[in-house]
Amino acid sequence: MSSNFYKLALRKIRKNKVFSFINVFGLAVGFACCILLSLFIHHEPNNLICSGTI
Repeated sequence: MSSNFYKLALRKIRKNKVFSFINVFGLAVGFACCILLSLFIHHEPNNLICSGTI
C-alpha cells in the first residue's frame, strides 16, 4: 500500500515540476521561519533577565 503511494507521489512530482517546486519551496520557507521564530522566543527571556529589566 505505501509503495503504491510513493510511486503515485513520484509520478505526480515528475508530471507537475513547477507546482511541486513551489510547494516544496513554500514548505521549506515555512519551516525556516518557524525555527527562527522559536529560536528568537527561546533567547528573548534570557536576554531580559541578563539585562536587569525584570
